Amino acid sequence: MDTKIWNDIIKDINAQLELDACLKTSMEKVSDLLCVERGSLMLMDKETQELSIKASKGLNENIIKSAKTRMGEGVSGWVAKNKEPLLIKDIAIDKRFRRRSKGYHNNSLLSVPLVANNELLGVINVNNKASKETFEENDLDILKEMASHVSGAIDKSLKYEEIKRLSALKLDFVATVSHELRSPLTSVKEAMNLLLDGLTGEVNPTQEKFLTIAKKNIDRVLRLIEELLGLSKLEAGRLDTKRNFQDICAVTKETYETMKIDADKKDIRLKLDTSHKKIEMWFDRDQIQRVFTNLIGNAIKFTQNSGIVKIELEDLGKFVEVSIIDNGPGIAEKDLDKVFDKFYTVGRASSSGTKSTGLGLPITKEIVEAHRGRIWVSSRLGRGSKFSFTLPKDIRMV
Repeated sequence: MDTKIWNDIIKDINAQLELDACLKTSMEKVSDLLCVERGSLMLMDKETQELSIKASKGLNENIIKSAKTRMGEGVSGWVAKNKEPLLIKDIAIDKRFRRRSKGYHNNSLLSVPLVANNELLGVINVNNKASKETFEENDLDILKEMASHVSGAIDKSLKYEEIKRLSALKLDFVATVSHELRSPLTSVKEAMNLLLDGLTGEVNPTQEKFLTIAKKNIDRVLRLIEELLGLSKLEAGRLDTKRNFQDICAVTKETYETMKIDADKKDIRLKLDTSHKKIEMWFDRDQIQRVFTNLIGNAIKFTQNSGIVKIELEDLGKFVEVSIIDNGPGIAEKDLDKVFDKFYTVGRASSSGTKSTGLGLPITKEIVEAHRGRIWVSSRLGRGSKFSFTLPKDIRMV
């Protein structure tokens, strides 16, 4: 077979992350490659030790739904139990197995185990060659080679499905806990606001000081809860991404104007450096605006009064690159590979006396990567930091 055609087949199978799509594509490619009219891809249920059909070619729907094969029973069960492939040229004279029902060109068939990391995943079966010929050794060799690639793809899809399941469980847990914590904290915050506003009586300076500290800590916990929930949604793939064709320059300028208010309070010079008036591309406005806000906000937060924060926007053809540069305290080299880790607070936070939840940068990274982009940081202690990220103009092209 032509190497390019073979590589394209393997690429198509491995491109499918969702299990159902992986199984369907695998069955289609095997059927086309061996020119068969009938075939089935069966997976093993670890609890019941039964094989059931998950993808097929040319089989009746009733057969697909009802077919269950126990370990050791029939051709598929024998292949599953022994983890060995079978080439049967005439099942009618093979005493190990019962004769099949009508509807086949001949009594020839192939059955090959699907094994990954020495663990049985299932079995793939084919029969009824379109040419009405019997299967030969070269057909078995092709199916065995295909099975090795299909097994790897299925194993990857199963792990992906498990990660999705665990992420969904984690999100449900975080959402429940967030709700249980947020409601009483919000009530406490409102009560403190009433006290601070003097609506329940006069508050002396000492009381005001401690109430203000308490309120700030409640705000921080509420912010942490929101960020935890947002991160969990991102990781579980449940955060709605609404990509529209729009101008990234407009979003950059809008965020710049908003963040300039915070910069002015610290007498920090916020600069926007771009020669582009308009760059239209596909992205989620709210999510990318959050990326800008997180990065620019961090730069302002960790830069000393009268410092400089610069936003650079550059068109790289298929990509756009954005950099946020500050002349703050910088980040130690030992911290650079950890800045995007959850709950990790880099040295510059403690040195500046600024408290952080340790979730802003992980969320930023998740959003950028959800847009098929890349984010990184370069910094030196005492020399400031530069956070950069790229976004493809069209994720269909990457």
